[in-house]
Amino acid sequence: MSVRDWDLRHYRLLAAVAEHGSIGAAARATGMAQPNASRLLEQMERSAGFALARRTPRGTELTDRGRVVAGLAAELVESAEGIARSVAALEAERGALHLCASLTVAEHLMPAWLAAAQQRLPGVTATLDVGNSDAVFERLRSGAADLGFVEGPTVQTGFRYLDVARDELVVVVRPDHAWAHDGDVPPEAVAAAGLVVREPGSGTRQTADAALAPHGTGPRFEVGSNAALAASVAAGLGPGVVSRLAVLPALRSGRLAEVPTPALRLGRVLRAVWPAGPPLSRSAQDFLRIVLPAG
Repeated sequence: MSVRDWDLRHYRLLAAVAEHGSIGAAARATGMAQPNASRLLEQMERSAGFALARRTPRGTELTDRGRVVAGLAAELVESAEGIARSVAALEAERGALHLCASLTVAEHLMPAWLAAAQQRLPGVTATLDVGNSDAVFERLRSGAADLGFVEGPTVQTGFRYLDVARDELVVVVRPDHAWAHDGDVPPEAVAAAGLVVREPGSGTRQTADAALAPHGTGPRFEVGSNAALAASVAAGLGPGVVSRLAVLPALRSGRLAEVPTPALRLGRVLRAVWPAGPPLSRSAQDFLRIVLPAG
């Protein structure tokens, strides 16, 4: 890789290190995991041929050359974001609305919202991208989407949000699993089990990890969708933690069984999110009115 191959992730990270003074803070500001941010900075230093930063007990300090490159990087990022805002504004004038949503919202709530928008917002053409919660924030940050919907327990820095619905995760097993007949299962047993879970970056995974963390940990089997999680549990891979919305048909049919876990806090809020700063386009505001709960 050469410097010519750097993309906006590289420039955003370097500008954020200059602004915040540490890799950890820069990673949070750009929506990266800290190990990924450290690897990206090391990759930049290798391709540049010189050190961009020094690690100190107080944080991360840019070298003299690093400060020069970071200043240029900040200018480039500002220009790119200005272009994205301008393009978004031009598309909004034509009635284009770019939405992005995490899987649970996209699969179980968005179809009804889009149908209502088709009836109530003539002239608005909506498109939908689907990914996990981290991917939604990244698309909004890059200007590729106007309005997003996430299910994670936190909202990344630099975004506004409104609560639009509530959801609950449930622990599910095959009907012949011992937990299906045990009554209440203690949280320590759930945390220690070989659970089937969603991938890192998923709002479902973030909520499950936060609820289980105080009670210990065990092996985890990661899958990339709610459907894959339900199928894996039904096949006998292990208990799973998933949105009730995603497995309601399987629970009703008896293909899966819900495990009572009253001591675990598995409720969560589903949120609409958008970048702070420029106001939402008129079409995005109108769509948001459709999805907000009455009253």
